[in-house]
Amino acid sequence: MPNDHDDDDADFHADADFDADADFDLYEILGDSNAGAYQRVEERIGPPLEYVAEKSRHAIEQIHAVYLQLGDGSSARGSAQAAFHYALVSYLALNNMLTLAGDHRVVTRLLAMPPDELTRWLDAVDAEGSVTG
Repeated sequence: MPNDHDDDDADFHADADFDADADFDLYEILGDSNAGAYQRVEERIGPPLEYVAEKSRHAIEQIHAVYLQLGDGSSARGSAQAAFHYALVSYLALNNMLTLAGDHRVVTRLLAMPPDELTRWLDAVDAEGSVTG
């Protein structure tokens, strides 16, 4: 599985029970949400980053749906998993939550989730992340 961000020192454990309604400060859990990687101040003109994040999230949800429809023996399953990985990493980077991609099992766990659980996970990223830094 490709890995664009390798952070063996991340203290976040995605295996822990997840409660999207819990009021917690992810900075206390994650520290620097991008683990010091891929940071640069940029000025841009274009579609609002919230719009880009929304479309990226929809792509993740659709790739997840396709992956779940593919059988274990499908030759397309590996490609769907890779597409999910790259979409997830870009979405997390866009939302300043790149540290979550450092967990090498996150893609496998998210792909195994039912759609409603994935939605809650993505809702938490949306709530705690920020496209503006």
